[in-house]
Amino acid sequence: MNWQPFRGDAPKNMTIFSASFPDISDQWPMKDDVVREINALNQAMKANPQLLPPLLEEGENGLPMLTPQHAWSEQAYRTRPAMAAWRARLVPKALALFVVQNPLEERLPEGTKMDSESRQWFIHANDAIGVRSRAQVLAALVEKYIHNDIESDWISLASGAAIPVLEALRTAKLDGQKVHLTLVDNDPVALRWAETMAAQEGLNVGEQLTLLNRHLLHQFIRNDDLLLELGEHQAELVDALGIFEYFNDTDAVIFLQRALRLVKPGGAVIVSNMLTTSPQIDFILRCIGWAPIFPRSLQRLQDIHIAAGVPPENVTVVVPKDGVYAVMEVRV
Repeated sequence: MNWQPFRGDAPKNMTIFSASFPDISDQWPMKDDVVREINALNQAMKANPQLLPPLLEEGENGLPMLTPQHAWSEQAYRTRPAMAAWRARLVPKALALFVVQNPLEERLPEGTKMDSESRQWFIHANDAIGVRSRAQVLAALVEKYIHNDIESDWISLASGAAIPVLEALRTAKLDGQKVHLTLVDNDPVALRWAETMAAQEGLNVGEQLTLLNRHLLHQFIRNDDLLLELGEHQAELVDALGIFEYFNDTDAVIFLQRALRLVKPGGAVIVSNMLTTSPQIDFILRCIGWAPIFPRSLQRLQDIHIAAGVPPENVTVVVPKDGVYAVMEVRV
């Protein structure tokens, strides 16, 4: 892997790297203008910590409707109907990230036509770049654990539509016939999307693909039903790229302990978490109004690993240059 030295503040005994990847925003027009506008909104949020994210209310047609709680949020959504529909109807469902990962699509998954100003933000917002870069970190790490010379098991917890997983399989040029992929999510719509896209990669349900509609909090953290169903020490790789930051510290420790029990010796669990230092964090959480999460510092993430019984030398952290997420490779 072509990682670079990490230049920020981190615990002294943390193995941590930076990484940079090409992104659609590098070549797409209007980047400077969009970044300037979003940074201004982010600064306005920072200066006014009492400002709240938009509310969701039921509209006349029965569909969720967004109600901004302050002028900056109203300004953000005024000329971006696709983004308003995305926030009201898709966030925090898994298909919300489909739009971020595929910003050139003509329509949102629920049918709203994409407008040019919304597309600019889905391409250039730092958090959107961060979602795409953490997927590229996953793709870079996968090759260490999934190989074409052996049959491998990969479990994706809170997989959503599994776009990063399928992209990683493509990037690593892995033989789909040698990988058994288990996708676990509580959103049946996202799993149906995943099934369709996996079939295009030659992965079919009942053969190389298993879909499980399960709730991680209730069936993996509150009890071990899902752990027993999946089986201990069965997988070369477990990823949970998008769910870790939705758990409080206590639940995150239990989640990590149980995820590690799924992995064979020599395998790994890969998780990610938004950092408290993410450059546009106030914009995304209180102006756009992403669902409530637990952004964490690098020290807090290390504290969670240690509480889960993982020594620091078993963890490698990668922070892409956008600074949004820390991606953690936890080795067994």
